[in-house]
Amino acid sequence: MASYETEEEQIEALKKWWKENGISVFGGIAIGFALLFGWRWWQAYDVQQSQMASDAYEHVLMSLEQKQSQQAYNTADKLLAEHSNSAYSIFAALNLVRQDVEDGELDSAHARLQWIIDQNTISELTHIARLRKAQIFISQDKLDEASNLLKNPQAKKFKGSYAELRGDIAMKQKDVNGARSAYSEAVESENLSAQHLKWVQMKLDDLGPAERINAVIPDNFGTPTTAEMVEKVIPVDISELATPQTTTE
Repeated sequence: MASYETEEEQIEALKKWWKENGISVFGGIAIGFALLFGWRWWQAYDVQQSQMASDAYEHVLMSLEQKQSQQAYNTADKLLAEHSNSAYSIFAALNLVRQDVEDGELDSAHARLQWIIDQNTISELTHIARLRKAQIFISQDKLDEASNLLKNPQAKKFKGSYAELRGDIAMKQKDVNGARSAYSEAVESENLSAQHLKWVQMKLDDLGPAERINAVIPDNFGTPTTAEMVEKVIPVDISELATPQTTTE
């Protein structure tokens, strides 16, 4: 650092430094304050938007519970339009799928499930949407479309459910060996609920021993009734999943 002989020289040096750097110093301070207040504003805005999305989602659930389907659809459409990136939109869409299936509006159910898959906001919900969409395809005898959705599942948590539906497809194709293999994989996956495990075990037991491969398989085997599909497309408890702002790859 330079050595100054007098106080006047120090003052002159400070003046010169300030003239050369003062603007950038003030600019840096101003930017710092702007970033601080901007971040705080964004946090408040984000909380507000999340609360609005949550309220709309609760309104959708209430309308469905009260059998006010049109009101539920209207609220959900607004939710998806204004908060499409919110996980609450995904939750609302998944619950409307249940209503679509109950009403026999399978094309609408497919469209909503595909939207959930494309959004991929929460991995658990994406897998649920793929499974539900495949299940509907199976009920429509669109087995190729269903098979495409069940290839290479990445989540171990859903391995059993994917295997079960592959077994249902095999049964529709009269492939008992393939069905037995898929159902066995589902049972051995250790990630099915107790009730779900019993259901898949029943399917496996119904196949009987290997020598019964040529047994007659009902044409409607593996095709869920509307009631069964409605039961499987259950409302989602968001407390069991990631937080609404969580995005997973």
